[in-house]
This record gives sequence, structure tokens and C-alpha cells, in this order.
Amino acid sequence: MNILIKITYDGTNFHGFQIQPDERTVEGELNKGLAKTLKEEVKVFYAGRTDRGVHALGQYANFYSDTTIDIGNLPKVINFNLPEDVSVVGAKIVPDDFHARYDAKLKKYRYVIHRSRYRNALLLNRAYEYPYEVDPERMRKALSYLIGEHDFNSFMGKGAVVKDSIRTIDRIDVIEDGDFLYLDFVAKAFLKNMIRIVIGTALEIGRGQREIEYMKEALEKKKRKASGPTAPACGLYLVDVKY
Repeated sequence: MNILIKITYDGTNFHGFQIQPDERTVEGELNKGLAKTLKEEVKVFYAGRTDRGVHALGQYANFYSDTTIDIGNLPKVINFNLPEDVSVVGAKIVPDDFHARYDAKLKKYRYVIHRSRYRNALLLNRAYEYPYEVDPERMRKALSYLIGEHDFNSFMGKGAVVKDSIRTIDRIDVIEDGDFLYLDFVAKAFLKNMIRIVIGTALEIGRGQREIEYMKEALEKKKRKASGPTAPACGLYLVDVKY
């Protein structure tokens, strides 16, 4: 049977998601945990990969197994074989032809910014501590240039291996909540470091260091040096995947 699981993890102490030789990765820990639980090696298909330091509230993966473990108890049993910074929070049986990556329609990411002159120790590795005043409305206007299908080469991280840099952003929301600023991104797929580079650029605009049109100009130039800095990974969360 084909089983879909929902996964959460704290990306702080992982060397990224994808398996790498001699490095601790999310994929590596999950694969080991599943093998111990199921008493067999299984091929696992993930919805996507997150960069080093990025967290997940809603990562998904599917695999084929004839396990006799009750599907309702499976997350609990798998968690016995996982480290504390990775957890399976749901499981269900899906059609045999379901694929966690290829059947994904949309992915939602959230970037968390804590706007305060004083850092909050409880937010360590959980949010971007940003001690400057920013204008959310300037950021909204700038980010609106990115909605739709565009060539996002200017917002692609170094070392990305892709067929092309054209992506479609369905939605970007800027949400104010006290000292916190949340930026939500919805799209079918993103480029390496894309959201974090967009955030770094938007923050410069929000601070008044750049004009609002700078976002549009950076997009049109299609060169990485045309955009702003890459925001830290600690503020980024994969929130959910829509199927």
C-alpha cells in the first residue's frame, strides 16, 4: 500500500534536507527511522527539499509498504525511531499512483520576522531578529511585482541546478502582528534561496534603503547581483503542501 506521512522538523541542526555523505540531514534521519520502524528499506518520495536551517510544519512524503502497523498508530511508532527535532504528525493511505512531489499543486512558505531592538532568546533559530523599522506597505507594493509567472533568475541562489528559472507565484501576503511580521508565499515551486533573497530585497525597500520599483528592476535584470541580500534561513518555514 502507498502511505503518505506529514512531517515537521526543526532545521537548525541539520546540514539541509537532502542526504549528503557524512552529514546529518533531515532525509537521512527520516529514512533511517522508517527503515527501523518498518523492518525494511523503502524508497521514500518527498514533496520537496528545504535549505539548511529551514524548518517545516508541513513536509510530506510517501512510500510503499505492507506493514501491519495500524495506520492511526504509525506516526507514534515512527517517532520512537526519530530524533527529537523531527516528528511525523500524520499518516494515511493514498492511491497507488500518488506521488508526494509530482502531485503537489501548491506549497506555502512563511517567513517570520521579529521587529524589535532587543532580541528574544526564546526565538533563537525560530525567527529573523530584525532591529530596524520597516514600512510593511512599501514591502507589499514591491512584492506585488512578483505575483504571476516570471523569470526569477535575479532571486536564485548560487549553485542551483534547474532547467530554467521561470516560476509562478500565486500569492504573497504581508501580515502584521505586534512585533512580528509574517510573509506568506504560495506557489507550486520555488528556486534555491528564492524566498530568502526576495525577503532580503523587500526588507531593504521596507527600510527605505531602496525605492519600491527596485524590486521590479531587479526582476527585469535577471541577474543575481541586481537583487538584495539573502535573509537568514532561521525565519523560513514550509507550512503546508496542497494536493
